[in-house]
Amino acid sequence: MKFSYNSRIIKHLGYELITSDEVAITELIKNSYDAKATVVNIQFISSISLLINTKGLQPIPQKVLDILNDIKPFGIIILEDNGKGMDYENLTKGFFEVGSTLKVDEKISAGENDPIILGDKGIGRLAAQRISPVLLVETKVGGKADINVVQVEWEDFFKSKEADAPEFTIPTELKNSYTRLWLLGNASRPLIFNKFFDEKEIHDYDIFNNPVNNLGKKLFVNDELHAALGFLYSPFEDNKSLLALNLSYNNRQIIFEFNQKAIDIAESVHVLQSKVLYDGDKPVDLEITLTMKIRPWFLERIHFAELGKVLYQDWKRPHEYYSSLMEKYHDYYNKSLKEVFTLSSVFDKWNKKHNNNLSDEFVEAMLKLSPIEGRIYSFKRDKSLISMAIASAIDNQVIDKNSEGIKTDFSSFLSTNNGIKLYRNSFRIGTIGNKDNDWLKLQQKRTTGQQFYRFELGNVIGFIKINDKKQQYIYETSSREDLNDNVYVHSLQVSLSEIIEIFSPGFNKRAVEITKFILENEKLIPENNTDEIEDEVNKSRLIVEAAKRNMQAIKAAINAIKGNIGLDSDSKISAVQKVFSELEPIALNFEQNIEDTNRSFLSANTLLEVARQQQIRIKTEAYNNYKLMANGLVTEVITHELHSLLTYSEDEENTFDEHFKALQQHLLDNGLYDLNNDHLIPVQKKFKHLYSRMGDLNKFYSFLERTFIYKGNSEDFVPVNLADELKGIFDRFKFRLVKHKIDIDVLSVSNLWEVPKGSLMHVFYNLIDNSIYWIDRRQNLAKTNSTYATAEKDCIKVRTVNANTVQYFDTGTGVLEKYQHTLFNEMESGKENGRGMGLYIVRQFLKSFGGEIELLDALNVHGNRYIFEIRMKNNTGEDDE
Repeated sequence: MKFSYNSRIIKHLGYELITSDEVAITELIKNSYDAKATVVNIQFISSISLLINTKGLQPIPQKVLDILNDIKPFGIIILEDNGKGMDYENLTKGFFEVGSTLKVDEKISAGENDPIILGDKGIGRLAAQRISPVLLVETKVGGKADINVVQVEWEDFFKSKEADAPEFTIPTELKNSYTRLWLLGNASRPLIFNKFFDEKEIHDYDIFNNPVNNLGKKLFVNDELHAALGFLYSPFEDNKSLLALNLSYNNRQIIFEFNQKAIDIAESVHVLQSKVLYDGDKPVDLEITLTMKIRPWFLERIHFAELGKVLYQDWKRPHEYYSSLMEKYHDYYNKSLKEVFTLSSVFDKWNKKHNNNLSDEFVEAMLKLSPIEGRIYSFKRDKSLISMAIASAIDNQVIDKNSEGIKTDFSSFLSTNNGIKLYRNSFRIGTIGNKDNDWLKLQQKRTTGQQFYRFELGNVIGFIKINDKKQQYIYETSSREDLNDNVYVHSLQVSLSEIIEIFSPGFNKRAVEITKFILENEKLIPENNTDEIEDEVNKSRLIVEAAKRNMQAIKAAINAIKGNIGLDSDSKISAVQKVFSELEPIALNFEQNIEDTNRSFLSANTLLEVARQQQIRIKTEAYNNYKLMANGLVTEVITHELHSLLTYSEDEENTFDEHFKALQQHLLDNGLYDLNNDHLIPVQKKFKHLYSRMGDLNKFYSFLERTFIYKGNSEDFVPVNLADELKGIFDRFKFRLVKHKIDIDVLSVSNLWEVPKGSLMHVFYNLIDNSIYWIDRRQNLAKTNSTYATAEKDCIKVRTVNANTVQYFDTGTGVLEKYQHTLFNEMESGKENGRGMGLYIVRQFLKSFGGEIELLDALNVHGNRYIFEIRMKNNTGEDDE
């Protein structure tokens, strides 16, 4: 039995499978590129009478004009190229054979350096029916003396498999090859052109992105066609296109371009690079390098966000200043915003996260697509922020003030080009990454938390580029809107999903937190203090007192004038003159008083604005603290419940012993020795072990109970002998310390601190837990990397520096370079499955009662910083040594 085919399959494969007219046009252009064309002209012509003025690549044969006059088309689209053309055989076996394998055969025989072939399925030319009801094919092969012309009425082929398109041969003396497709409308289905382009007024734009200088009207490719035509080139490369594409409407140019200079206004760029690792000649792994580059206006925007509009006007710095800040702190950004790893090293972690759904061929599949690269450019759409970015880019000489990059309506630019496109080598894959095709699920990720730091689909422009020149691994669906699922697509999407997580929120959050630290460190964030406020209150009091004195003097003067108002004697005139002479300094004082009052109001307003911005930051901190308090409350409740279960006494233990003895005696008296030995004795031993562990847990409850505050606040201090406190805390880690063969050295500790109850347990418990993890990590690394091996025994050491300072360090890996400037931020963790809250809590908790913790600059043998210094405010009244 054989399959039979209804003629309607032609319509299904063309009109219905191709989802838009824009995609249909790109399918036809792909054919031109595969025909080795270097120029493609697309002309939209409203009337056949306008053909007289139409300039094509080749003259229009009279026979073709006669056919057009007979058809009387309702609108014409001409798509012509200077490719190799088609002879009669190619027309029949290529263009008119549905599912032709000609291009597949070309790919197989193509050399490594031959141009990529875009076509694959053998149905692209059927897209023509999506655009028009009538197709006229006009084509010639160089060196041949004939032009082949075929007239296709698509409706005839929908109705009957026996339909036959009229064909014509036109003798010619033309030497060059070409193909010209005539897409023709008819009375029942006229062509509509305005869906392909728009007429817009064009302007120059100033540095504030405001339109100036109306330059008239021009035609522009609309967003949908612009996005579809993007397959032709990568706008992120210098050599943008191997194909010159010209569009016109009734001989008016239609502008189609990507403003590459506008990319330079991006405030940050996330970069993906890869390198194949070899074992001899065999590729075995893929090394991924991820980085984030920021521009000076990124710092400026964060400064603006931290201060608000009012304070920013007084505290902002010249644009060049933020560039100098970037240079000064470049080490902070470069080390924190870079990650390098191999796919084999993250396979287990990613596989677990994706429910063990990764193929065993994951690394091998990614190697087939290598090298893989990508860049994501991030913008801010707000007009004031765009203006800030443009002004900064000019002042920092990133772009020229006359650059095309600033002559752009950025809102329109982002709307047209946003999304992260997928490229096969230098050519787009389908419509993957268009603004309505969120193949990387960026918007979905914004609902999973930390939205402020995640990519916003409408504000990013970027690309991912894979190497699949012969289309062996990645296939788009026939609609060009999605990818056919296979091991290569799945491996790529999982990898990119995890990379996006590292970029956003990972790098984005680090960049913001580092910038905030820099701004604070450079004293660019104003802070209120009690001295300033008290000084302003005293100034206000003096102003009021001076105003009272002036008012009393004025009252006295008025009374004196009243008594001499008649001015009928020399003495009265003298008295009034004296009053006026005395009023002059009072008036000057009054004027000064008003100026002082005004200054006081301005100062008070500034203090109020500072307080308002501090309140915003405090609210953010409070939110984090309330979450931690909620977690702590749950922990405390569980601990108390545990205690109620663990309460026991020695009398209870003795009672249970009596029960076991009675049962054992009964079994022995009845000769049930096997039952006693095989069942009762094992149960008795297990019970004793559990009872013993319950005792240990009860001791642990007592240990935790010391940290609970039942009344009072953080200002309720108790004296703590640090050496004794540390011994108690280390005792809780005894089992893990012995397991990992870690010594403790606290012999030099002699500090006596007054701190809130239980506070040091929170601080050192977290530090010790981290130390054990990273010592274990170093021990495991030493098994395969001798640079991590050590002849010394592993150790955690705490030493006194002075009465108010101790230093804490260990023999682990130290703090990895990328975390050295961000490890005290929330949600920042180097541990696998770490919450990233431990050191954030430690720092915030210490700050709450005047303590500090700092990672010192000293490096360990692995080149990482590793010494934590903990300082308490001097509560003994003595100076530090």
